[in-house]
Amino acid sequence: MANRRPKLRVQLLSAAFGLGSWIAMTGLWVELPVLVQRLPEGWALPSQLALYLQVANIGPIAYGFCHHWWPKYVTEEAANHLQLAIGALSTLLVIFMWTWTASGISFAFFLLSFGLSLVDCTSSVTFLPYMANFRACYLTPYLVGEGLSGLLPSLVAMAQGIEDPTCVNETRITFSAETGQNVTFFEMIPHVNEPRFSPEWFFGFLLALVIVSWLAFIALDKMPLCQAERVPSTEGNNSHDQAHELESLNELQKNDVSFKNGDVIIRNAPHSHLLYYYLLFLQGWASVATFGIFPALQSYSCLPYGDGPFHLTVTLCGVAYPAACLFAMFVEMRRVSWISWTSLAATLISLYALVTAVLSPHPPLHHTLTGAILIVVCWVTFMFTFSYIKTMVTILLEEFWGHRALFWCGAVTQAGAAAGALLMFLLVNVFNLFEDENMCLI
Repeated sequence: MANRRPKLRVQLLSAAFGLGSWIAMTGLWVELPVLVQRLPEGWALPSQLALYLQVANIGPIAYGFCHHWWPKYVTEEAANHLQLAIGALSTLLVIFMWTWTASGISFAFFLLSFGLSLVDCTSSVTFLPYMANFRACYLTPYLVGEGLSGLLPSLVAMAQGIEDPTCVNETRITFSAETGQNVTFFEMIPHVNEPRFSPEWFFGFLLALVIVSWLAFIALDKMPLCQAERVPSTEGNNSHDQAHELESLNELQKNDVSFKNGDVIIRNAPHSHLLYYYLLFLQGWASVATFGIFPALQSYSCLPYGDGPFHLTVTLCGVAYPAACLFAMFVEMRRVSWISWTSLAATLISLYALVTAVLSPHPPLHHTLTGAILIVVCWVTFMFTFSYIKTMVTILLEEFWGHRALFWCGAVTQAGAAAGALLMFLLVNVFNLFEDENMCLI
């Protein structure tokens, strides 16, 4: 079976299935430059949205609990159908309700984003393990599809366009307690310019992606062509069995992973268990950075340079993830030492983005073209690098530890994203460590 060539149609279906995996955290995110100008939360919207999205981690927790107690009924297949149905319904409703507010809070938008994020969070522990039921050659196309869930909305967002607000001089009248008279003064107010098409059309495109993902999953699960590409049951679904898991861990302790000419080779030695957890650590840190900490800071880091650089940064970061997955198909970095040094480099580059957010609304070079270019390059570089690291770690975990490792890879991804989002929500909205400003006054 290992020598058979992959089926193109199954590869395409795998990629299409991956389209529904990160619609909220990547697809929805690229619309933030438009939403920040229109929803009452303003610059704090990314940090608040990140937290609401991470609350959806109740999905994988509920799935894990129910699957443990009712494994016959709560299967990966059933969970995938349910979450894609919830995602489709939430995306449909957000088209009509995203502007609804209550007490100055975008309640409807946050609630429906939570529903859509259930797909993102739960997909990490159901989509990836489900793909482990197929031959390993279909995992990378699925990861490319995951990336496309950010790329395609990014391209639509770029077509949507956005311009800096027009500053309008408005007359204001206020009562002065000192003089007992009304005082007239002038204030520069930003006037929001409309994009080429409305957010409603953008959300409609996200709905189409969720539906395509759902149809692809149905095809993967039912078509005879796809069924023929599954691995034997002892390598797939039966790996849920606890006895098999214990046996796998025992084997894990007997093996070691070494390298020869850039390739990973399993050898007998006592260190592979440590390597397994180290790879999960790298996955967790990359997820903390890309899904937790920095998305919440994007408006503070980029908006002082203008709506143009902010919009370009958000959309190109959406492109960075699928580009990293595609790059991994042709250039595989299998040496753990290389992956470690690359992770360190991405971390150091990301510190510049952190500095600009801390110094906002007056970061370095914020009145210069050099500053705008530098902030865009910085964001895209470290987001691409972290995305590549996550892709390679996922491939290595699946290749050498199989189905159960993908489950924990997804769990670590979600835990890291949730921890980072909670931390940044507290720093931005509770401790007020980051400042925003009227764009006309910067």
